[in-house]
Amino acid sequence: MTNSLQNDDNAVVTSFARGLDVIRAFGEGASRLTLSEVARRSEISRASARRLLHTLAALGYANSDGKHFWLTPKILDLGFSYLSSMEIWSFAQGHMEELVQKVQESCSIAVLQGYDIYYVMRVPTRKLLKSTLNVGSTLPAHVVSLGRIQLADLPPEDLDHYLNTQEIIRYTRFTITDKEDLKRIILADGAKGWSIVDRELEEGMCGISVPIRNRHHKAIAAINLTMPPSKAAEPGVLDYLLEELQKTASRINTELKTKEPLG
Repeated sequence: MTNSLQNDDNAVVTSFARGLDVIRAFGEGASRLTLSEVARRSEISRASARRLLHTLAALGYANSDGKHFWLTPKILDLGFSYLSSMEIWSFAQGHMEELVQKVQESCSIAVLQGYDIYYVMRVPTRKLLKSTLNVGSTLPAHVVSLGRIQLADLPPEDLDHYLNTQEIIRYTRFTITDKEDLKRIILADGAKGWSIVDRELEEGMCGISVPIRNRHHKAIAAINLTMPPSKAAEPGVLDYLLEELQKTASRINTELKTKEPLG
């Protein structure tokens, strides 16, 4: 689960890493920050924070009124660079839109990174979460189906590391917090090839996910459908949604194999 570059000190540019920390200091409830707040949240000195903020401002990624700093919409270029560099996302959108039109439920694709999943594509139909999910949003991997089905694909030692080091928070009365139970469920999801998580993050949301795999059969992302728990409880609904989701994932997988390099 770790990047090999993390163990090569000679390959790491510290100032660049600190610049990324400064960008990550901004977020929900922290859209406008003072210099001191950025330094504290980034765990760097005020002098370093000042230089990095002024660099971001000079490049158009941040702005300031003399006291507060904030990110500009240009920062989205960084995220779109990732999306445009991954050819899968250029053709997956159409398959997702067809699925949403057919089943009338929201569809997302997310990738696993560290302890979280990152949403890289969204085709919504309604607002299911209290906070709106958009491309770039993150959620703890263990509490959503998009994360669990990807955790199931990890080598055993990486899954154990995740469970041993991740803080398991109770979000609702349905959240599974026992790590042994969680591991058992994740492994069972991997064995059957799909995951369903019902009301564990929010009591108004149920999600079902399947993996997206490359030509080497490695899960590189997951695709899901989200719906109200009341609909998921209707007879036959989950079977129907799972079948349509699997068909969509299969189409994406097939097209992905034609676009991947053979190396």
